[in-house]
Amino acid sequence: MKTLITLFAALCCSLALPSPAHGASVLPLYLEEMIDTSAIAFEGRCIGNRTERDAATGLVVTYTRFEVRDVLKGAAAATHEIKQIGGSLPGEGLEYRVKGIPAFNVGEDYVVFLAGVSSVGFSSPVGLAQGRFGIQAGAAGRRVSNGRDFKDMTARITQRLPATAKARLLQVPGPVRELDLDDFKRTVRAHIEARR
Repeated sequence: MKTLITLFAALCCSLALPSPAHGASVLPLYLEEMIDTSAIAFEGRCIGNRTERDAATGLVVTYTRFEVRDVLKGAAAATHEIKQIGGSLPGEGLEYRVKGIPAFNVGEDYVVFLAGVSSVGFSSPVGLAQGRFGIQAGAAGRRVSNGRDFKDMTARITQRLPATAKARLLQVPGPVRELDLDDFKRTVRAHIEARR
């Protein structure tokens, strides 16, 4: 009996001791998974961010507004706003960040694949940061990237890639972290059309 009590006490102590926090992780998604599971996808420019305490949940939330330039999937008005958990309320001395929730910089362009809207109005990109593709302009034209390798992301839909994109993926020996914006959008549209 004494051994059982000692074992029980040791178990209780081990449960009471602090343990390292574990963050949520998101599995890498293929591009077609992002397309298929998104409710809305568009190219747009971030035109505003505002952070406040959400009346429905009491959480700190950030509202991000986009000027929509090209709708790839679903329906979106000329401007589209999303609400995500987290943000900074300097007046309250409060900053709340959730790892993986992507931020959007005002004045920058993105292609965004958005999940549906929750019952309390939250909407984040599919796969969190994976569904947020930043657009950069350069000498080679406008290119899109989410930081992942396009060879991996498009492995299951290479037949839908435009010839220029296929050539780039085959010619570059290592990872391909960016793709031509127009090729990317053509790939998305080709996949959507093929699924109809």
